[in-house]
Amino acid sequence: MSGLRARRGGRYNSCLMRRRLSIGVILLCLPTSLLGCRERASERTYAIRGRVVAVAANRQSVTLAHEEIPGYMKAMTMPFPVKDPRVLEGVEPGDEVEGELVVTEEAGWISRLRVVKKGEPPTWDRSKALPIEYLLNPGDDVPDIALTDQEGRTFRLSEWRGKTIALTFIFTRCPFPNYCPLMTRRFVEAQEVLWKRRAEWLQKDRVRFLTLSFDPEYDTPAVLKAYGERWNADFRHWTFATSPAIEMARFGASFGLSFWTEGGTITHNLATAVIRPDGKLQAVLRGNEWTALDLVREIEAAAR
Repeated sequence: MSGLRARRGGRYNSCLMRRRLSIGVILLCLPTSLLGCRERASERTYAIRGRVVAVAANRQSVTLAHEEIPGYMKAMTMPFPVKDPRVLEGVEPGDEVEGELVVTEEAGWISRLRVVKKGEPPTWDRSKALPIEYLLNPGDDVPDIALTDQEGRTFRLSEWRGKTIALTFIFTRCPFPNYCPLMTRRFVEAQEVLWKRRAEWLQKDRVRFLTLSFDPEYDTPAVLKAYGERWNADFRHWTFATSPAIEMARFGASFGLSFWTEGGTITHNLATAVIRPDGKLQAVLRGNEWTALDLVREIEAAAR
């Protein structure tokens, strides 16, 4: 009898152990499964329609003059990344297309695109071309500009002479994560890197970050301050400011920035610059491929 109880107890303990192991495996897998669910849940997919303006030679991006995307973005012209080059098979400038835009908190891309109607390549509007003679080269004097910051204070950029300045251009209503939000995120990351590498430069006010809006009608001081607060900006080191659009256009052109109002919103490219303490240009980082470390290295080179 005692042997029977022992055998039964052994089978019971073995069964219990298997159950515990199974439950443990499930629990170990559960966080990963939930993480996958969260990742998928963070992706939002929108239908997109428009006309193809350009297709990158490497087939990794397509510029669309797209219609309004309800609940997300007004109609505008802008390039969109493409993860799979096959998405652009048969797609040419001038084509009318429809497809899907996938957006996460930090990125966005075209996941599907179908040609609805073949078209002729659009003609280039030279009135929107940037005059090349305006572009600055490293070592050139950066022009001065009058600005109004997030507190409503007016100042001139020249008042910051003696400090290294990192500046970029945005408008706060820009929703696409690869554009204005990415410029702001890179400034957050660059300040984190700088605190680790050169904390004394920030503590002694040797470096300033400056985010300039080219949408002054909407981006009032109150709007700029609220925007900075959403990004946990330390306004001691990071200023948000704007100027009349015509002045911002002239100033931005020095760095290769181009923007214009189209379809009720603003179409623009991306330009970020570092200015030396003597007011001369250190470098311009165009587009959105640069990293926070790239920016910090230019700041370090300018500040030395």
